[in-house]
Amino acid sequence: MPNEPSAPVASAAGARWGSETSSAALIAAPDATPAQPPWQGIVRYVGFRATARGREYTMHVADKLSSREFVLLIPHQAFADHEARFQDAPDVCSGKLRRVLTADPSLVPGDCMAVTAQDLLDYRGDHSSPLKKRERAKP
Repeated sequence: MPNEPSAPVASAAGARWGSETSSAALIAAPDATPAQPPWQGIVRYVGFRATARGREYTMHVADKLSSREFVLLIPHQAFADHEARFQDAPDVCSGKLRRVLTADPSLVPGDCMAVTAQDLLDYRGDHSSPLKKRERAKP
């Protein structure tokens, strides 16, 4: 059918990394209900410090509302039990913080935000090795 606008498609990379998309890509069909846009901002890993409870990862968040810092805690036991890897910890914290900020963009920093066993399971499921992905893809 000529001259009909095509449905907008948002890129996964744009939504994931918070990059801006064109206004044309965000226009919904006239009869569609407007969906809440995904949280758009930048989460930057600042560093960590080891405490008695675990490793506290500091993340700097900048968005249209403000600039703030959050601290996320991964307990020592999660590393000892091989539920978390040191090299993945900043990415785990960043992902959790993005999910929390998507649900509540005006979240105010407070006490340490705990990374749960479920957060770590979700991360491992989303980031399985390429070898395991190929094995699953075989017919």
